[in-house]
Amino acid sequence: MKRHCWATALLVFVLSLTVTSALPIFETINDKDKNGNTCELHPAYNVTCPLLCVTDHSMCPTALAPICPSGQQFCMDGTCQASCDGIDNACLCGGATGIPNYIPCAAGQLVNITHYDPHNTVTQSMQSCASAASINSASIGIWGDTTTPSNEVWLECPIVPDPTFTWTEPMWIAVWAIMCFEAVLIGTWHIFKHFMEAVMWNFLLVPFLVSQSFRRSIRQNGVANNDQTAKVLGADHHDDEIKKVTSNNTAATQEVIDEKEAFDGEKATQANTPTSDVTSDSSTLDDSEKLKFRGFRNNILGTIGYLSCIIITILFLTFLGCIVGDYYGTVDGTVFGVFLASDLSSEIFAAVWHIGGAWFVMMNLTRHRMRNYFRLESFVHESPYVQIEKKEEQIVFLDDSGRWMKRLQALEQRVKRALGFDILVFTSTTSFTAQGRRYFEFQCVRYVYNPQFNKFAPYEFDLGITHEQLHSWANGNKTDEANYRYELIGPNIISVKVPSVPRAILQEFTHLLYIYQMMCMWVWYYFQYYILGCIQTGIILVSAFIKVALRLQSEHRIKKLAEYQAAVTVLRDGKWQENVSSAQLVPGDVFEVEERKIVPCDAVILSGDVVVNESSLTGEALPVRKVAIPNDNGVYDSAGSGKVNTLFSGTTIAQLNPGSELNGEKARVIALVVRTGLASEKGMLIHKILFPTPVSFIFNEQLKAAICILLIWGLVAFALSLYLMGRGNITSWFYGVFVISQIFSPLLNAAFTINQSVCAARLRRKKILCLDLPRINLAGKVRIFCFDKTGTLTREGLEFFGGVPVSKADDKVQFTDRLPTGNEMHSDFARGIATCHAVTKVGEDFIGNPVDIESFSAMGWSLERSDQNQYIDTLVPPAATPAEGTKGAAVHILKRFEFVHARACQSVAVLDSATNRVHVYVKGSFERVKQLSVSNSVPTDYDAISARYAQEGCYVLALAHRDLGVFGQDIDMETLNKWNRDELEYDTKCDFIGFVLFRNMLKDDTAAAIAELKEGDTRTVMITGDTALTGIFIARQCGMIGPGQKVLLGDAPAGPRERIQWRDVDTGADVDVDEAIENCKFEPLELAVTGRAFDALIQQDLIRKYLLHTRVFARMTPTDKIQCVQYHMEKGVTGMCGDGGNDCGALRAAHVGLALSEAEASIVSPFSTSNRSVMQCVELLRQGRSALATSFANYKFLILYGECMGFWELFMFYFGVIAPQSVWITIDGFITPSMTFAITQALPAKKLGPRRPTAKVLGPYVLASLLGTIFINFWFLAASVIWLFQQDWFLCNEFDSTLVDTAQWWLLGDSYESEIISLVILFQFWNNGALVNFGSAFRQAWWRNYLLVFVWSCFFISTSYITLADPNPYGCIFRINCGTAWVLHDQLGYPMPDWSIEPYNSAIMHNVLPKWFRWQLWVFLLANCAANAVWERVIVQWIGRKLAIRKFGAKHNKNRVTLKL
Repeated sequence: MKRHCWATALLVFVLSLTVTSALPIFETINDKDKNGNTCELHPAYNVTCPLLCVTDHSMCPTALAPICPSGQQFCMDGTCQASCDGIDNACLCGGATGIPNYIPCAAGQLVNITHYDPHNTVTQSMQSCASAASINSASIGIWGDTTTPSNEVWLECPIVPDPTFTWTEPMWIAVWAIMCFEAVLIGTWHIFKHFMEAVMWNFLLVPFLVSQSFRRSIRQNGVANNDQTAKVLGADHHDDEIKKVTSNNTAATQEVIDEKEAFDGEKATQANTPTSDVTSDSSTLDDSEKLKFRGFRNNILGTIGYLSCIIITILFLTFLGCIVGDYYGTVDGTVFGVFLASDLSSEIFAAVWHIGGAWFVMMNLTRHRMRNYFRLESFVHESPYVQIEKKEEQIVFLDDSGRWMKRLQALEQRVKRALGFDILVFTSTTSFTAQGRRYFEFQCVRYVYNPQFNKFAPYEFDLGITHEQLHSWANGNKTDEANYRYELIGPNIISVKVPSVPRAILQEFTHLLYIYQMMCMWVWYYFQYYILGCIQTGIILVSAFIKVALRLQSEHRIKKLAEYQAAVTVLRDGKWQENVSSAQLVPGDVFEVEERKIVPCDAVILSGDVVVNESSLTGEALPVRKVAIPNDNGVYDSAGSGKVNTLFSGTTIAQLNPGSELNGEKARVIALVVRTGLASEKGMLIHKILFPTPVSFIFNEQLKAAICILLIWGLVAFALSLYLMGRGNITSWFYGVFVISQIFSPLLNAAFTINQSVCAARLRRKKILCLDLPRINLAGKVRIFCFDKTGTLTREGLEFFGGVPVSKADDKVQFTDRLPTGNEMHSDFARGIATCHAVTKVGEDFIGNPVDIESFSAMGWSLERSDQNQYIDTLVPPAATPAEGTKGAAVHILKRFEFVHARACQSVAVLDSATNRVHVYVKGSFERVKQLSVSNSVPTDYDAISARYAQEGCYVLALAHRDLGVFGQDIDMETLNKWNRDELEYDTKCDFIGFVLFRNMLKDDTAAAIAELKEGDTRTVMITGDTALTGIFIARQCGMIGPGQKVLLGDAPAGPRERIQWRDVDTGADVDVDEAIENCKFEPLELAVTGRAFDALIQQDLIRKYLLHTRVFARMTPTDKIQCVQYHMEKGVTGMCGDGGNDCGALRAAHVGLALSEAEASIVSPFSTSNRSVMQCVELLRQGRSALATSFANYKFLILYGECMGFWELFMFYFGVIAPQSVWITIDGFITPSMTFAITQALPAKKLGPRRPTAKVLGPYVLASLLGTIFINFWFLAASVIWLFQQDWFLCNEFDSTLVDTAQWWLLGDSYESEIISLVILFQFWNNGALVNFGSAFRQAWWRNYLLVFVWSCFFISTSYITLADPNPYGCIFRINCGTAWVLHDQLGYPMPDWSIEPYNSAIMHNVLPKWFRWQLWVFLLANCAANAVWERVIVQWIGRKLAIRKFGAKHNKNRVTLKL
């Protein structure tokens, strides 16, 4: 017996390697019992006898006499009916000829056969029926035997073959016609296309265009040798008719565009207008960004061919739908009414399924090129369609160090290159400008055809490089010139094309995975599994629609940011034109700058000066002053010295100073448009946002390998299914496809989306909005988090930090302690802070410089309407004591000079009504006020104290004061009115009275958030547009830089090519940075760099060397921020947190961007929040780590689902049994969806742990967990079968599937084999869901996932009940511990069931397990669950992890970039 058990175990182990000639392979069904005795045959009850046919009714035995009750008549089918109309003679077998005219005796005879032999059914039943009817079986002849005719025969009509097709029916003629037509059409088109294109290239060109390299260049790039092209096109090279044309290096990419070229011969100069060049420089373009252009034009035959491919695709789907519908009888009302028979229908379905699947894959892979394949290739400059080809470059983050993974990636790249899939293909439609120029747009860039060199190129007008050349444009463009330029460069907007909802859905479903899911679902629909097919289809569609909705929402938000338009006043044809759309601005236009408007383009100021809020560009809290460009021969550099003269697109005008009126005309601030659209600073930023470098996560890379492994295993299981379930008949094909579709579950991708959607909803409850679901998983792997400073780590804007007055004792002036409020200050000092500003009031709002508004508000004074015209403003202080009431004595503004950046100060003369004395106050930068103050009023440590406060993160202003005496006696209004600014600020000889301090205050929870990020093994970095000293102070204050750490500041004042100067910010001493880094183990060190130093490090190729030592990056432009983030991305998954428009590019470029804003930063960022707390970064990482761990949990669960399902099915196929449909529905309709969803409800850990979840689906932890669980489950499944074959009550009661049609799979589950295997697998399925939820490093403990615990408990109780309970209605639904009703009552002694039970399809007609065995089986099943729990929780997560860290930790750390937290 032991040998028998081990042989059975060996059966399961080597199942996939065995080839033999019998089924099952190692045994004969119901051959021997446990003692080796031959099994007895089972009795058969109520066996229906065949119809007895006789030549005369008198020959019928008494038991079968044709006698009917009153009112009924005997019919020719052997039954009694009220009417026999339409009932044919059954004994004639449908009109057979050549046999006697038999008529039937009575039908419906039932007999019991004590030893029923299912392999001799006909003979045995005939003998038993003859004996029961008391007739001699020897006298009964054989129906249809004409050689020895008999008067009595048992009806045994010959088997009528299934109907079949001749394949010449009209339906099939139509199918063949369509297929042949499509084949002929495509073949004809291919020949026609090849011929026409060959004719065009070889015969229609002029003879000297024979160079193949030239033709290839002209076809693919629209580029040719200059001299050749000039000759062909008849170009006339006159120096006075040449324009230099080159592409914009910030927005365009085209192959072989590297030199300056002549334009189309139009004269560059116009009367009284300066010359402008159209320049291009593509030398900086990376090879991977180069483009190839190919021209195509429509052809009626090609269009028909293209439409035919779409129609064929629709017809394949329709054909599959018709076959499925005919299977259920919904096509013509009859089951198999169209496709005749079950096997024939199945064969046709399988054929269409394979051909259609191949067609869908081919259409999907060629979708970008297919439309142009059905067009004729032509010259690019003559084609209505241009195909743009761009090489795909993909960055793999978290690069795996394993050789096998790199080999797989290299193999993937080779395959893609061989098939051409490494080239991204786009098609753009060409259009014509009003002047007939052909152009097309690609990635928001307009490419205009240059007939001089047969080339499409983007254009940018260069208005000159000197100040004088720019001033020559002061009269603006003429309308004709403006229109000409508008045609070349397009509108001054960045047009973002957002697909319609149907198109977005179509684009989503072009992924190959959806084709796999669709083809699996077709099989489920056909093979009596449509209910579960519809459920899974619904899940897949919901997950896809979620992704589509989020994508459209994100793109609409970006469109809103990019397509900004406003009305502007433009100087055209020497006249000011109002309400012109900013979209019509072109380089060379002159427009009026208006206050509190957004600048629509990059422009240079020609007259006047303005104060601009550039926080959306630079992030600086303070507005900056921009002045008109001087009219001299100086060189204009918008990024250098000319920055102070340049208005950048997207910035806001805060104040205007238009100067004086001229010739009676309105005084204006005017600016010259120099760059528009994509060429502007904002345009370049948005272009990077719209078209980022494609990214990939190692999770996705290894998932591809995992899917390939699963599909290979699925093909092996498919082959085994064909062998075990019918040796390759069509029914076994369906079983094989079922196995594949369950080993690699179609729900895998949907499960990830649903998990990410659940996490996104959880984030939304935390006020974090997610627009890119896959980034949630990336957030779980963030190693570096970069932060903007102002408004992110600190509060928005500057806050009043008090004043530092001076006191005089013993003729020595010295600083006192800082006074935080005005109540503590001397009256002269407090009065100066409260009055020396230009704040005004409109309604209830203060208008003016934000710093002045902050200091005025902090002092608690009020601004009131003046009662005399000579007073500019009246300001009232709060009462000093309660006895004075609520207000103090008013202070009147007599004269005011507003802040001017060039003078770095402002001044005011005020009248104190309480003393009637006049005071002069001068406030400005501490350097400027020191110059204006009387020297003996300035403390000796003036510079040291100001530097100290600056290092502490303060914005330091200085205040000086002079008492002019009594108003009306020592000074009068007339005298004051005559004074100019120099007389008021300089000649009065003011005394320095103190510093006024402002500060970017840390948010309350910033330090705690940074500390938790560090505890969570995340490096924090600051990237700010503010000063370096302020950034360093904030970094120290929030904990980025630890206490006592030395900080070296790098700067490059001499330029990016010169040596970088490093100095200690605390001592000011110059330091050798390399030596300091070497000694950092002994003396902790942090680096900080300015924007100039950052550029120098890049230029000198040193940035990677110092990157991870640098904590603060200061004075960074938006482009610098993007570069800085990208360099960090090379070292690990990088997050970026910011709040302003200047952070947009970095937020979009980073792996994980979080915008603490609901403005434009939130539009482009994958994550945004209205809660402007840095703690949101911690929350995002907590949720991200939880989501990533949960994604792996769902991945593991669905892999275990597939493996359990695969082994389960192979075990069943071996025994020729199939579980009842209710078990399949429970697994696929209840356990899998509910567990998949319940797993997503795991809550994140309350604090960030010191490590991150794995991102490797084929990593050692994941593989150990999966393989161990699969191994345990497999052997418990095998052991259950072995155990079953040891039971006396089972042997000789085995299920014989050879007696049943395997296509009717729902009849193959009434057996002990199916019951035992199904119970084991049910326990394994729901227990797997609990196993993958173990581990609380990134998620809360498994028992806190209350939904999962509830679902697990429900399934535990349910399956335990059907395992242990006696026959009951619930168990009988699953055909477990149940049987035919009368068998349960008569043979097993159970009460007669009062519920309906479909009779069992087995010899013993029940599968009720002995009660003692049920309890043992239940303990066995619990042991399976416990063994898996021990493996996962103890072996893998505890002992295995410790051993792995001990053995491989050092090696792992050696290959990993070390980050200083």
